[in-house]
Amino acid sequence: MTHVVLLLVLGTAAYFDWQYRRIPNTLTFPVMAAGLMYQWHTGMGWAALTGLVCAFMLTIVPVVLRGMGMGDQKLLMAVGAWTSWTEVYPLFLHSLWVCLIVMMCRPRIWRRLGHNLYNMFMGWRAHRQFWMPQPAEAALSFPYAVPLLGAYLVQALWR
Repeated sequence: MTHVVLLLVLGTAAYFDWQYRRIPNTLTFPVMAAGLMYQWHTGMGWAALTGLVCAFMLTIVPVVLRGMGMGDQKLLMAVGAWTSWTEVYPLFLHSLWVCLIVMMCRPRIWRRLGHNLYNMFMGWRAHRQFWMPQPAEAALSFPYAVPLLGAYLVQALWR
């Protein structure tokens, strides 16, 4: 049942992220709550709680640095609520690999990435503070829910 729910949720989130560039809270929060309740009922409540916390800890730095949106963070936390940290950690790593593959297949963003990294470095040197681009100007601006869905499918087929 867990895999069916996660496949439906990730598919829905990927659609919203692709179409509207946001993942609605009306999707993530109920899925988080339902996952925690379901796992608690099956005796795996602590595993679900550790999955939720692990997802939060893995995504806090990318969210603070504006490399990931809070909707993406909440989506991974919802996945953690339905699974555990032993599922969330490899899923997060695999989704990063999918993101890198997507980035390598889109060479037009390489120049923007280099420009943004240069501006960050120069801003740090000149002002001793980070300069972060706005989300619309970010070089790696693509919907994270889509690579997360891809990583989940690869992980499911790998087993």
